[in-house]
Amino acid sequence: MRNIDTNVFLRFLVTDRENPPKGLLSFFSKLQKSEAEVFCLDIVFFQVIFVLKSFYQVEKEEIINRMLDLVSFDGLYMKDKRVIERTLEIWKDYSGDVIDCYIVANMEKSGEKEIVSYDKRVEKLGIKRMEP
Repeated sequence: MRNIDTNVFLRFLVTDRENPPKGLLSFFSKLQKSEAEVFCLDIVFFQVIFVLKSFYQVEKEEIINRMLDLVSFDGLYMKDKRVIERTLEIWKDYSGDVIDCYIVANMEKSGEKEIVSYDKRVEKLGIKRMEP
């Protein structure tokens, strides 16, 4: 299975639909219906979020909605889509970084309750924080 790069997602998410790069919309249409398949590393997924937020200044709610839509594509494979979905759910109500939410989503999955961190905000996510 092929891997997918950040720039492909970004072109799909920010390109003018009237003048997209050749094959882009067709490719994502095929991904949506599992007529094409790719694997997305978690780091690529989070890099897309970072670029949308920092460079393109897309609002957080719109980023969450767009990324949840992509995760639902049948031809897009990831290590654990449920953890990614849960990350985005947590991030909706959290003012901190999306990576904190990813850590918490993974902790929920594994049943862990404590994190080693200096960031006191993570306590708002319902986990116990310990300093080193």
